[in-house]
Amino acid sequence: MKTDLPKSFIDPACERELLATCIANPALAPLAADKISAEHFGVPLHAKIFRAMGQVLADGKQLDEFALDNRLCGESEYDSAGGLAFLIELSSSAMPTSRASAIDGLAESVLKNSLRRRVQKTVELTDERLKDPLRAVSDVITGLRESVTQLEDESEVSQRGMIHVAEITRELTPILARLSDHPGEMLGFSTGFHSLDRLSSGFPPGSLAILAARPSMGKTAFAFDLALRVSKGKNPVAIFSLETPRDMLQLRLVCRHGRINLASLTSGTATDEAWKRLAPTIAEVSQLPIYVDDRPRPRANDLRWRIRSAARRFNVRLVIVDYLQLVTAKGDTRNEAVSEVSGELQAASRELGQLTGGALLSLSQLNRVAADEEPQLHHLRDSGAIEQDADSVWFLHGKDSWPGQAEPSEKKLLIKKSRNGPTGEVHFDYIGQCMAFEERA
Repeated sequence: MKTDLPKSFIDPACERELLATCIANPALAPLAADKISAEHFGVPLHAKIFRAMGQVLADGKQLDEFALDNRLCGESEYDSAGGLAFLIELSSSAMPTSRASAIDGLAESVLKNSLRRRVQKTVELTDERLKDPLRAVSDVITGLRESVTQLEDESEVSQRGMIHVAEITRELTPILARLSDHPGEMLGFSTGFHSLDRLSSGFPPGSLAILAARPSMGKTAFAFDLALRVSKGKNPVAIFSLETPRDMLQLRLVCRHGRINLASLTSGTATDEAWKRLAPTIAEVSQLPIYVDDRPRPRANDLRWRIRSAARRFNVRLVIVDYLQLVTAKGDTRNEAVSEVSGELQAASRELGQLTGGALLSLSQLNRVAADEEPQLHHLRDSGAIEQDADSVWFLHGKDSWPGQAEPSEKKLLIKKSRNGPTGEVHFDYIGQCMAFEERA
């Protein structure tokens, strides 16, 4: 097969060979269609022939030169190429021993050439934008990121394709072997709370969990508590803090870890003992694999890019987004915009699972809920897509609390949806002074 491509990144010989193989061996055509589409062909006539092949198969008809001719007759490019005579010549050029492996290789080449052409167009478009003095550099970067994300999505989806269950079994076997060899080990990595692990199986790879609560319930404090516990288990954590500035986030992590009264520090009433504990506690927290991004109100697709980048750079296992409604997206209505955000987070969680075996936890607001009313799935704010896209939905419920609160308050974590285990509830004591959660016996 030809490997030295012209500058246009089109390999007509490869495309013709794939079409010839499919026409001569109709049973192989669906294998090609599983990997590529007509848009991936560089020669317009080849694209039309491949599209016509799909239409013939969709109609339940026998794929041959005559069926294709019925579909293509009248197309100027097809008629100019010779019509039926061209198809017969094309079919007769097929290799006599064509197999599924040959189709895979040809389809992969066609796809790679298509991606190269799109990369080339992206580079050219980016160059044009850079030369425009009225266009902000940030807009150029955002456009480039969006294009690269789309290219990566297309490449990864096509590589996965449809496979036989035997192939999936080969992927599953090492996971089952690990669980068998280590009794008590979970599918996912630990949340740091034993009772929560028993219900949720930890954080399963590629999962999206939603944590929602009314204001003053401590959902951000609970997320930061999880971040500390997971990072202490040597699992890197990335926090996308869209509401809390990074210096205050760090102070909250330090106070939680060292059990230091945050309100006393910020109000200037901390004791000498608290100040003595502060320096060593900061040093301990600084050693943990926690990474923070506090850039406000990111676009949904940009946030997905950042998550993927963090996974690759720091091998992140847990990503925390605080919180979902502060991410922006296109949409004619608020519901549509939040649905787009939810879909991007779901895609990001799947990519995270593939890259590091990690999981994503996103905080979310609730619609108005009375203080004594137990939250339900329909209370998730702005969009039903949040419930649909999430693998698990958690609600933090209890009496209102605040930083500096002297007496512990009881909180319940209600698991209202779980694709990986049962629903149920976990009981905690919340220590407001240091924003710590402890499991109740």
